Amino acid sequence: MIKSIKVTLLILVIACVCFRAQADTIPALELQELLEEVRLSNPEIQAQRALFEAAQARISSMRHVMDPMIGIEFVQNMRMYSVTQQLPFPTKLSTLSKFASTEAEQYENLYKRKEQEIINKVKKGYAQLFLIHKRIETVEQSVAFLKQFFHIASQKYAVGKANQTDVLRAQVELAKAENDLLMFGDERKIVEARLNTLLNRDIEGEFGVPHEIDTSIITLEMSELFELTKENQPGLKAFDQMLKKAEVMVSVAKQTYLPDFTLKFTQQEMNHRFTDRRFMVGFTVPLWFWGKQNEMVREMEANLKMAKANYQATENMVLLAVREAKVKVDNNQRTKALYRNSIIPQATANLRSALTAYEANQADFLNLLESEKTLIQSELEYRRAQADFFTAVGDLEEAVGVDIMDKQ
Repeated sequence: MIKSIKVTLLILVIACVCFRAQADTIPALELQELLEEVRLSNPEIQAQRALFEAAQARISSMRHVMDPMIGIEFVQNMRMYSVTQQLPFPTKLSTLSKFASTEAEQYENLYKRKEQEIINKVKKGYAQLFLIHKRIETVEQSVAFLKQFFHIASQKYAVGKANQTDVLRAQVELAKAENDLLMFGDERKIVEARLNTLLNRDIEGEFGVPHEIDTSIITLEMSELFELTKENQPGLKAFDQMLKKAEVMVSVAKQTYLPDFTLKFTQQEMNHRFTDRRFMVGFTVPLWFWGKQNEMVREMEANLKMAKANYQATENMVLLAVREAKVKVDNNQRTKALYRNSIIPQATANLRSALTAYEANQADFLNLLESEKTLIQSELEYRRAQADFFTAVGDLEEAVGVDIMDKQ
């Protein structure tokens, strides 16, 4: 009987130390495939991309003058033909075109920001799914162990070599573990539903088992991350484009002091003969500048001040998000290393020691159960630290606006 216990515990120890992958007939879930799919199918990304494409198309229309007006006037046996063309002051078209181009760049960065936001949500869902599968795998190992121990404790109690407390404690721990499996199964369905929503799939669809998540060490310093953020963060760049748009609008407002032109050509036809050809040139005069142009310039300058303040506030918030995310990355990195290098080896050694003491009748059954529970809990915490680290890296990449692993 003791030999059976030892074999069971050795199997458990090897499984917990090596973190063996659970044999599963479901195909493995590839993160990169999910990211490629979400870029193409997510409705929020598609909507933001459409806004960017619309803004791009608007650039060309700003470069052209208004359509000419052709008129025909009938007076008895005489007809008057006319062509009228309105022309803005030469610098106005280029300024408006610059405004449209800047706006398109703003929408492009908003599109990139939305894409990064959705990608980070997919990564978090992937990490949660990874954690749930590892929890299920670990608890299933614990259930197998507890079932074996419940059987052994029951046999020993039947022959008077164990007390009823051992049997009841094993039964309680087994019931808790089996309930945890049911709870993890429900959590998995919720996470899968969230991923299906992001991927625009059937909400009831199931996913395979995630691969081991990347938990590579982040070596970039805070100053390097700040520089990358200022260069690449699409949300920050979008506010920079808003600032540039405000500067262009100040220029547009000031150009309202400049005249616009009207060219008109008329030709008279009488008795099938063209006579009385005329040309006319006109231009606008900003006579009411004190109540119109002056106020427009003042409004645009106030908008420019607001844009500068908004940009500064956004930069402060983004850099704060970078700092917070980097602190979380470092904390989870330390926690992950602590469990892998210290806590789990100690819990493993403690379980071996408890087994030896139990075989020698120097420790009770409850102590052995507690040692097993500590090892299982340590592995669960290690897997949580892995998932939290991966999630924190995703938050950091979203805050910085670039794939950090490519910049190390």
